[in-house]
This record gives sequence, C-alpha cells and structure tokens, in this order.
Amino acid sequence: MLVDLLQPTGPDLARRWLAALSMVPKDEREDVIQSVEAEILKQYGDQDQTGL
Repeated sequence: MLVDLLQPTGPDLARRWLAALSMVPKDEREDVIQSVEAEILKQYGDQDQTGL
C-alpha cells in the first residue's frame, strides 16, 4: 500500500507528510493522525473500495 501511495507523486509526498508531522509536538501527533484519517474517511470513505 505504501508503494501505491508513492507512485503518483514519488517519494516527495512521503517527505512532505513526514516533514509536516514532525512540526507537531510529539504528544499531539496521534491526535493529528486520527484527525487526518477521519477527514480522509469523510471525504473518500464512500468511494468504491476496489484496488485497496
């Protein structure tokens, strides 16, 4: 799955995500990740799950 995420934009996407996440205080990162996951599910969760 990680390889699939890197295909459209290359490894730059992973670097950007990690750089942004590293700016968040360590004790708040889990909350940020949960928030991002919830937003992704809200936006894209109803789409066809083919290919996952």
